[in-house]
Amino acid sequence: MTLKIQTEQDDKRQLLMTIEVPEERVEKQMRETARKLAKEVNIPGFRKGKVPYPVLLKRVGRDALRTEAVEDMLQSVFTEAIDEIDPEMYAPANFDDMEMEPLVLKFTIPLSPEVTLGNYRELRKEIEPVEVAPEAVDEALERIQTRHQTLEDVERAVEAGDMVTLGGKGELIPTDEAETKEAEETEEDETAESETSTDDNVIFNSESVELVMEPKQLFWGQAFVDNVVGMSAGDEKTFTITFPEDFEEEELAGREATFTINVLNVRSRNLPPLDDELAKLEGTFETLDELRESIQKELQTNAEGEAKNALIESMIDDLLEDATLVYPPAAVESEIDGMVQNFKNQVTRAGWTWEDFLQLQSTQEEQLRENFREGAEEQLKRQLVLRQFIFDEKLRITDEDIDAAIDERVGQFGDNEALQKGMRDYYRQGQGFEMLSSEVLMNKAYERIEAVLTGNAPDLAELEAEAAADESDEAETAEDEVETAVAESAPEAEAETSEESEAEDTKEDEAE
Repeated sequence: MTLKIQTEQDDKRQLLMTIEVPEERVEKQMRETARKLAKEVNIPGFRKGKVPYPVLLKRVGRDALRTEAVEDMLQSVFTEAIDEIDPEMYAPANFDDMEMEPLVLKFTIPLSPEVTLGNYRELRKEIEPVEVAPEAVDEALERIQTRHQTLEDVERAVEAGDMVTLGGKGELIPTDEAETKEAEETEEDETAESETSTDDNVIFNSESVELVMEPKQLFWGQAFVDNVVGMSAGDEKTFTITFPEDFEEEELAGREATFTINVLNVRSRNLPPLDDELAKLEGTFETLDELRESIQKELQTNAEGEAKNALIESMIDDLLEDATLVYPPAAVESEIDGMVQNFKNQVTRAGWTWEDFLQLQSTQEEQLRENFREGAEEQLKRQLVLRQFIFDEKLRITDEDIDAAIDERVGQFGDNEALQKGMRDYYRQGQGFEMLSSEVLMNKAYERIEAVLTGNAPDLAELEAEAAADESDEAETAEDEVETAVAESAPEAEAETSEESEAEDTKEDEAE
């Protein structure tokens, strides 16, 4: 009673599998199903479980019994077929269709994506060393001073450096007739649309907000500060400023904006001096030099981390240019599933139920999935080329790598053996292990990318030979770990949908 299996692969890495089940096997299953039913149905003249097959067949109906028998055997038939053809399944198969007589089952099986990278080993790029400017350390110290500042209400005009409570509105001035017309239409419809939309030209709108009159700390810069300085509590002023052509926010660069500002309160800021006493306020530091050194190290670590991520992302961009990728539609759907779930979590944290949020936004989950599709596909492609780079370069996570990483992390807990043990256990399993494995793998990927781009990468033939020598039953496990680590480490593509921020914004608007 061997299954007759036919397979055909399409151009989207999907295996179309057709299974023809021998009739005698179906008949056998029908009798087994009938015995199960005989224990459940009441037929006059027969005890439960003792109903003859022909009687039960006549009572239930051959078609109905066959249908139930097929349902009973469907999973075992599918599993047997999968074991026989052993495909590289990427996601659960889809049951497409069925013919009852003879019994023919049709499935679509998503296969693992195929990725072929170009000749990336010829890429070269100058990698600048990461350095932290002294100004960055000074700015960090200023932020520490600010955390420990004291504020005092004053009855005088605003001076540079004061903490000022403001209310009011700021709007960009339209740059052409089209924008002017749009602004006028928006104003006419303001009452009807105020609860559901915002004017894109509004850059500031608040009844009360505290702002420090320091250009470095204030988004709108020196011109805004100059206009507020000299005002007193209770004053109102309308003024126009022009953002510099090199303004950090490109959408505002070179634009004019009009502000109408009310000063509600003025407070002077008293900053503690930069000395050893300030260092002691920050924790275990005894001197300002110790605090400065700690800040320097932290900034250096952060800068190096950002540089690593930037180099990896840049390499992914280069890999995508010459890569050939073939993946099943299910791979994109899986990415969308993850994005939707993350968004649901955001909605829940904002205090909404998912159903209420969808109703409030007058949308359906399917529409949200379509909004995420483009970002999901981009994210998938980036994960796939990074994954293939790791495989092609024979990068693996070893037990020694994990042990070294754990030792580095628990070392910071000094002689606290209980805490060290707890952290070791955390990093050995579950989310802790996935996070640590991802970090280890990305460090290896960065080192190899740096070696490739500087022309110092190890010979591929030697890597192939070493990998072949290490082939064992652990190979599949290692591949699974790489898959998980790449998925864990890859940054999510920005879907650029309005829904992404509306979860919390809508809640705030409703509260107001």
